[in-house]
Amino acid sequence: MAKSLLTNARKSDVPRSSDGKRLPDFINVIKKECTGSTNEDMALLAKQGVAPWTVVQALVQTSGRGRHGKSWDSQIGNLFMSLLLRPNVNRMRWGELSLLSAVAVASTLSDYVDNQIIEVKWPNDVLINGKKIAGILLEVADFNVEEPSVIVGVGVNISKTPEKFEYPVTCINDYKTGHTSVDSVFISLLHHFVYWFHIWEDSGFGAIKDEWMRRAFKLGGSVSVENKNGLKAEYKFRGIDMDGSILLDDKKGKRSRIRSGTVRFL
Repeated sequence: MAKSLLTNARKSDVPRSSDGKRLPDFINVIKKECTGSTNEDMALLAKQGVAPWTVVQALVQTSGRGRHGKSWDSQIGNLFMSLLLRPNVNRMRWGELSLLSAVAVASTLSDYVDNQIIEVKWPNDVLINGKKIAGILLEVADFNVEEPSVIVGVGVNISKTPEKFEYPVTCINDYKTGHTSVDSVFISLLHHFVYWFHIWEDSGFGAIKDEWMRRAFKLGGSVSVENKNGLKAEYKFRGIDMDGSILLDDKKGKRSRIRSGTVRFL
């Protein structure tokens, strides 16, 4: 279904700004003033059979979540949204959507922030000048075995940053004067997402991988990887492969690939 809806999103139609733009008709937006978690709201809607390209956006989340069960500080003035998709590709490839989402967010930030370094950090963080500005949480909703869905949760700091966070953080307004509306960033992000999703669904992961690598944070730098038993080892970060796995070289140059896990950039 999604492919037929996206036939007008051609590669030449790279979104530049949300000014004066409307969302495509196939995107259905549900707005809430306050909710616990937009991902949890979307999971319930998916269970009820809501159509793909439905988006839940909230002004405030009281129980926002990130990866590994971490909380996400959700202050008013920032963007919190969850998008439901039923990709027309093999389910084994759905994990690539984490990196696609990061590329879409980074592309969106380029509409608002000039002359700064916008990077993506594996698997799905987005940074400006090494400071985290956005995070992504991907969850599969397979209540309906015949039509499983994937939920893409996105949080972007627009006007505020968390008071307490384990990493340096920033927001869009740190790099520009004047007001940046949440709705403007929301519309821009969805246009960028449609653009990259169309490329991914029709042509594969190659173009997304290339754009992700172009923006890769600390490519060639050192990372620490912790396994399930709590053991840590140090590697060199060499990029990602064609399924989005991170490529790491040990001290002897032996290459490993990791699809998930705790990776800390040093």
